[in-house]
Amino acid sequence: MATLAVRSILCPVDFSEPSRQALLWAAAIAWRRSAALIVMSVVDPLLAQAAGIRLHVDLAEADVEPALREFVDATLPASVRQASQVRMVVRVGDTADAILQTARRLDTGLVVMGTHGRGGFRKLILGSTTEQVLRRTEWPVLAVPPGAVSAPEVEHPGVQLNKILVATDFREGALAAMRWAGDLASDISVPLVLAHVVEPVVVSELWQPLVADLDNDHVAAAQRTLARLAAGFRDEPNDYVVSVGPPAETIASLAKEHDAGLVIMGLANAEDWGLRAPGSTAYHVLRIGHVAVVVVPRCATRAAGDRAAQASLAQPSAVQTPTL
Repeated sequence: MATLAVRSILCPVDFSEPSRQALLWAAAIAWRRSAALIVMSVVDPLLAQAAGIRLHVDLAEADVEPALREFVDATLPASVRQASQVRMVVRVGDTADAILQTARRLDTGLVVMGTHGRGGFRKLILGSTTEQVLRRTEWPVLAVPPGAVSAPEVEHPGVQLNKILVATDFREGALAAMRWAGDLASDISVPLVLAHVVEPVVVSELWQPLVADLDNDHVAAAQRTLARLAAGFRDEPNDYVVSVGPPAETIASLAKEHDAGLVIMGLANAEDWGLRAPGSTAYHVLRIGHVAVVVVPRCATRAAGDRAAQASLAQPSAVQTPTL
C-alpha cells in the first residue's frame, strides 16, 4: 500500500538556520523518493515595490534569486545537487498564500519548511507563516523547529531518526497519516511508535463518581485498537502507547520519552475541528516539543505531481509574481 507518492517536494526558505535544516530534510526525502526538489523564496510585495521605486531594480531577480542559489549551493553537497532534480522559484506576495498557491500549482507531494526563522531586510520570516500553512494546507507539511534533531543524512536518512511517533485519534485524517507514516518508516527503515492521547474527562466534583472509570475504559479500548494497527505494519518492529493528558503536551512528552526525532499527525477536516482550530495541536507540539512534525491532510493519499507541473519546471529557475 504505497501512499507516500511524492514526485516533488516544495521547500520554502528564509535563509535562516531552521530553513537550512528544513532544506536538508527535504533533500534527504527527495533523494529516497527520486523526487524533484523545488526550493522557494518569497519576497514581500512592499519591499519589491520600494526597491523598484527607489533603487530601480527588480528585487526578486537582482537580489533574492542569486541569494537563493548561493544558499542552496552552500547547504546541499554537490553530489546531491547533481543527482537530484533541484529547481529554484522566487515569488512576490504574502508568504503563506504564495507557499500554498505554489504547492497547488505543482500538486506537490510534500511541503518542508523551517519555523521561527529570523531574517533581515529582504528576507522572509517564518513562524506565524508556518501556523497558517499548517491550518490551510491540502498537502502533507513537514515543519522543522529550532532544536529539532539534525536533518537526516541525505544518503542514509534513518541514521538520526531513532523512531517516528505517529499520533492518532482514530479518525479518517489520522488514519491517512498513519498510512503515510508507514510508507516513510519502511522507506528509511525506522520503527514507528503509534500513540493515542486520551483527554481526561473533566466534570465537577459532584459528578466525579459517574465518570471515575471512563478514562480507564478509554485507555483500554485505545490499547486494543493500537495493538491491531501496530500489527498491520510488518516491515519494522513497531510499538504503541496510550497516555492520558492534554493532547499537545502529551504528544511532545511522548516524543521525548521514546526518542522520536519526528512526529506525524493527521489534519482534520473542518467538520472535525470542534473547538480546536485545524493544525493548532501540531503547531503547539512544534513550539513546546522542539521536534519536527508532519501534518497529513485526508487528501494527502493522492499522487503528487502531474505532467503540467513537470512542464512548468522545465527551466532551472523561475521568477514569478502571483495573482493575489
